[in-house]
Amino acid sequence: MNSKIEEQRSEPRVSVRYHALVSGSVQSAGRGTILDLSRSGCRLETPLLMLAGLSLELRIAVPGLEWALMIDGADVQWVSEETVGLAFVRIRETERQRLHDVMTTQLTQNTNNHGDEQVTRMPIEFQGLEAVLSQSPELAISKGLAWFAQDRSEFRFRGGSLLSRAFPTCTPELASMLVELVSTGSDQEADFTLALLQNYLDSPSIDGVLKEIVSRFSHDDRIMGGVRTLINSPGAGTPSGEFRLANAWQIKKDGLTHWLTDGRSAITTFAGQHIEELGRMIAAERHRVEAELERRERSRHEDESGHDHGYRPKPF
Repeated sequence: MNSKIEEQRSEPRVSVRYHALVSGSVQSAGRGTILDLSRSGCRLETPLLMLAGLSLELRIAVPGLEWALMIDGADVQWVSEETVGLAFVRIRETERQRLHDVMTTQLTQNTNNHGDEQVTRMPIEFQGLEAVLSQSPELAISKGLAWFAQDRSEFRFRGGSLLSRAFPTCTPELASMLVELVSTGSDQEADFTLALLQNYLDSPSIDGVLKEIVSRFSHDDRIMGGVRTLINSPGAGTPSGEFRLANAWQIKKDGLTHWLTDGRSAITTFAGQHIEELGRMIAAERHRVEAELERRERSRHEDESGHDHGYRPKPF
């Protein structure tokens, strides 16, 4: 797992339920609920379509604050159904101080109320266990399934994190065992596999695993949605830049053309449909970025001409 995410997870978090306005998703804008909050990120529940790599803007309604708390840039780190993990990457200094005050107040209240269970930290390391698991993909998958069954929502940061250290890349042997697991397992094995593969977005060996999931569960809308989300998620190796997401999707789209030669009809049908969907997403994302660049350019010219653009967060 990304060390930056690990560091963020080690910071104190508080369980909250704050309403938020969200913009910058694939579906433009909408509402969500902040489920937990730290000084460097949060967990957001929203019906909006989210993909890892997106950068969002948040306006968070915190009880007691006259104005909504404004986060200019919150990058999507992971997606699990309607819940996403966000890292705060751009926040004005005034808003950073307001966030600090909110966290201080919440942590103090939790301490006074003996609410230690509301403050969570990254789980302790299983020292040395990854070395044992790395020698046996079969044991690693067996242990991973057990951890996944215990707590799906935290698997990415607990068992999933440990397995990603045991297997920094998705080796052909690991991929082969996951294919076998999916081919003989139930929807739980498919869900576990999709959760685990989030660690290997840049690995070409996951294609065979995803194909097996599509072949087995082509009529399961929920699982197929997970496959699409995984394919659409850009990996850590995606080049940076304004058109980062569109370029990442173009690479994904090009890669799916190889699926069209697969002998299984479920896979070729899925590939054809998703290639078309990615084409629409790429066009929409390029249009969005071009419009944003044009807006920034206009704003820059206005600033240079002497217009005053004093900042104050808008009411929620």
